[in-house]
Amino acid sequence: MKVSSPKFILTLAIGLTVVLGIMMTAFSLPAVNSGVNNVPVGVVTTDKAVYDKFATPLEKKGFDVKQYKSVSSMKDAVNNRKVYGAFEVSNTGDMTLYKATAASTAVSQALETMGNAVVAQQKTAAKAQIAQMQAQATDATMLKTLDAKVQAIDAKTLKVVELKAFPKADPKGTGLAAGALPIALGGWIGAVAIANTVKGKKQKFWAAIAFAFVGGLGLVGVIQFVVGTFNGNYFLTSLGAMLGIAATGFFVLGLLEVMGNAGLGIAAVLLILLGNPLSGLSSAPEMLPKGWGFFGQLLPPGATGSLLRNLTFFDGHAIGMSAGVLSAYVIVGLILFFLGHKSEIQNAEKA
Repeated sequence: MKVSSPKFILTLAIGLTVVLGIMMTAFSLPAVNSGVNNVPVGVVTTDKAVYDKFATPLEKKGFDVKQYKSVSSMKDAVNNRKVYGAFEVSNTGDMTLYKATAASTAVSQALETMGNAVVAQQKTAAKAQIAQMQAQATDATMLKTLDAKVQAIDAKTLKVVELKAFPKADPKGTGLAAGALPIALGGWIGAVAIANTVKGKKQKFWAAIAFAFVGGLGLVGVIQFVVGTFNGNYFLTSLGAMLGIAATGFFVLGLLEVMGNAGLGIAAVLLILLGNPLSGLSSAPEMLPKGWGFFGQLLPPGATGSLLRNLTFFDGHAIGMSAGVLSAYVIVGLILFFLGHKSEIQNAEKA
């Protein structure tokens, strides 16, 4: 019996270590280097001076700030996925944060943290000014008035208005964030299973269609009725999941038909090693290192996640790019699938 040589075993160990290193890099670097990278937010005010005052510190923190003259126009921008939220500044300096947690829990938390910090700075500055006046005041009535102002300043807080929230069963959207890996790995595994168990090219095609249809219903069913992350139109959201699974399934099947088992490696790199950590589902594409967030939206896991999010919580707005990306994977996958003949060759050799 022929046995593996020490050289082969050592080469295999080194190769697997390299793969492990690539996996660790792909999963950890985006998380380590994540932060605010041109996250679009708004400031609602008609006063240019007030806008500049609040926009400057936001821009220094990495936000892409846009001015809105009214709350209604800002709400339209949030629903159309042009901004993640906005600060409204009243004439008295009071601040209101309009946030959309369903767009990104991480961005929502970052905006609330920053808003509270701004309010705290305002209170400190106002109290310091009043303290100077108290030190100079001698009239009891004036001191009483100043004390009342200090109490009013202490009572000031950031008012938070939620525009787009996750359901109460999953208020932080953990189910969607955790769904990146099942979306990537599930489609890959499904395609591999179809390629290895279904005989006949036409039969593989219809098996992939069936998997996309049933898998889409099942995926959204779990997220919506078991986990409780979604609360939108079940069948409409399922259509988005079907497109995502079809994109992954046909792309993997196409690579297998053209390249054989080598295609699995390419698919694993694009869908799992890169697609999962760069999907932006746990934060937001704009919170990944510059350029990587956009690249992640060009891969099936990121595109599928964005499509499902926008179908469920944002009335189907801003789905053009993600639907287009997934459709492109379906088309390319089908072209490769019908052009390739690896499965036919392998079947002929077995026969």
